[in-house]
Amino acid sequence: MYKVLIIDNEPIIVDGLFDLFNEVEYVELEVFKAYSASEAMDRLSISDIDIVFTDIHMPEMNGLELQQHIKEHWPQCRLIFLSGFNEFSYVQTAMRNGGLDYVLKTEGDERILEAFDKAVASIRETAEKDRFINEAKQEMYVAKPMLQKEYLISLLDGDRAYSEMMQRRFAELDIPLQTELPLQLIVGRMDEWPEDYTASDRILLMFALHNIAKEYLAFSLVIPISYDRTKFVWLVQAKTIATAEWEAAVNQIHEALDAVQSTCKNLLKITISLVTHRDPCQWSEISSVFAGLKRLLGRGLGLGKEILLTDASNGLPAAVKSPIADHYMLQNHRKNVALLESHLEGGAIREFSALCRSMLQSAAFYHYAYTETYYSIATMALSYLNRMEATRNLLERRDLDGLMRIEEHETWESAARYFEGLARLLFERRQLEKEENSHAILDRLHQYIHDHLDDDLTLTKLSEVVYLNPSYLSRLYKQMTGQGLTEYISEQRMDKAKALLKQTAFKIHEIARQVGLEVGYFIKLFKKHLNMTPQEYREMEG
Repeated sequence: MYKVLIIDNEPIIVDGLFDLFNEVEYVELEVFKAYSASEAMDRLSISDIDIVFTDIHMPEMNGLELQQHIKEHWPQCRLIFLSGFNEFSYVQTAMRNGGLDYVLKTEGDERILEAFDKAVASIRETAEKDRFINEAKQEMYVAKPMLQKEYLISLLDGDRAYSEMMQRRFAELDIPLQTELPLQLIVGRMDEWPEDYTASDRILLMFALHNIAKEYLAFSLVIPISYDRTKFVWLVQAKTIATAEWEAAVNQIHEALDAVQSTCKNLLKITISLVTHRDPCQWSEISSVFAGLKRLLGRGLGLGKEILLTDASNGLPAAVKSPIADHYMLQNHRKNVALLESHLEGGAIREFSALCRSMLQSAAFYHYAYTETYYSIATMALSYLNRMEATRNLLERRDLDGLMRIEEHETWESAARYFEGLARLLFERRQLEKEENSHAILDRLHQYIHDHLDDDLTLTKLSEVVYLNPSYLSRLYKQMTGQGLTEYISEQRMDKAKALLKQTAFKIHEIARQVGLEVGYFIKLFKKHLNMTPQEYREMEG
């Protein structure tokens, strides 16, 4: 049901519209009357009104003033203005302030009902939109924990790079972390699950573990993440960026981890291992730090259970502490191979070269890391060349001789130059193929047009001839030739028409038919191109 309020200081107008709307049967209505603005305000305060028809000129408060009041207190109400005068300035102001329609009282019942139908359609559209938005919000609410976990894991795994938009995404997902503050990563592992535990038992146990961590680390913000079946991550953030206070918070965190470990063993009857880092972790470093902590957790010490380490723990053997940096590097390099291929596919030579150089240079001081990095790039390039069917042609030119032989490149700089040269060679070949294919399409298109000037030469038909989308064909042709396809067809038709006018005795309508045009349009087009009629051209050339 829709509630309609009619406001006018002329009773005859109000009563007439009241009767009109009470006769409406195609939608259920409740209609109210008000003979002044003050009476309308009283009615609006009693019940919500969906649609208001109001006179724009009233003694105590005009329609524009009433509009402002309704807009402030009942923003969903649709206003339709009535006036006995066609006053453009009022119309402009009313529409700019959110009025739905403006009707002259002299326009009659049909125009009034048209405005009413427009208001009903607007209300229904808003209700439908609100329904979809509310459903989406509900689905978002239900899915939010999963979305939070997915987003944070993508940051940990390096699938998403740090950006200024991260804080905005945190706000959207209700993640209460601050990107301007450093954080502490704690990576843990369930050393073993009790054999009789079901999947539900494990989920409950993981929640209990996270709650214990939150209790012992209550002086900080803790965001727990169940990473996989056995591993979990706690993102811990102090409430200040001050260095001294951060160091104090880190010391508190390290001290609390022993208590967390003991409580889990005594209360939950499980053993867990925990590793963390000493120095503040910035958001731009999160994936590298996480990769190093996972590596540290995997190596462990002693029996490999109930580990409690930092990446700068005193007494750790050098083999545990020193390789973390190159492990970070290799983790990033493995992810960057896909990005390199993307640059190669897109012809982004500068980006390809910069990333390739960076990867090789950063690995140059670690023999095995450099070897893995080099052959990862080489294998990606070879795979791409095979998919592009370019390997055979390049092999004939001996351009691939050094691809799978790292020893041929004495320095990382020479290897980088080789890969850049290979990428440029491939890009040039692709450009040449693209140009050859494009020119082949043009040749086929031009030949078809020349042979079918008396036939259907619409863009749709021509696109079928060369197997391209019509819009794309139009843009491609203009880009390659500098003129529109329609313009070219017209020129060809005029050239053929001129030849027929000079060399044959065909009548004008016959020539028009042979170039695929109606005689009237043919004459008009001919005159536009040559500033004379076909007959005048024939006489001049004869």
